[in-house]
Amino acid sequence: MEERQRRLGLNEAMFREVNERVEDMNQTFASVTGSFDIFCECGDLSCTERVTVEKDVYERVRSDATHFLLRAGHEDPTVESVIESHDSYVIVAKEGDEVERVVEQTDPRSD
Repeated sequence: MEERQRRLGLNEAMFREVNERVEDMNQTFASVTGSFDIFCECGDLSCTERVTVEKDVYERVRSDATHFLLRAGHEDPTVESVIESHDSYVIVAKEGDEVERVVEQTDPRSD
C-alpha cells in the first residue's frame, strides 16, 4: 500500500508542478475573466482533462501542500478525501503517511 501511495502522490505532484509552471500565462487570463484552466491533478497519468477554477480558489488550494484540484469523479478514496465539491471539480486532501510525505516534499511553493 505504501508504494501505491507514493506512486499516486508523485503522479499528482507532477500535475501540480505543470499547473504551477503555466500559472504565469493563466494569470493574464485570470485578470480578464477571474478564472483559468488547469490540468486535473488526479493520480491517473493518462488523464488530460482540464478544470476551470477561480484564481482565488487555486491560490487557496496551493496554500496547503496536501490539497489538490481534480475533475469531479476522479478522486481516489484510498488516498484522499473530498473536502470541497463544486459543479465540475473537487478539492481533495491527501491522506496516508507516505502520500502526504511525497506531496509535501514535492510542493513547488514550499520554502
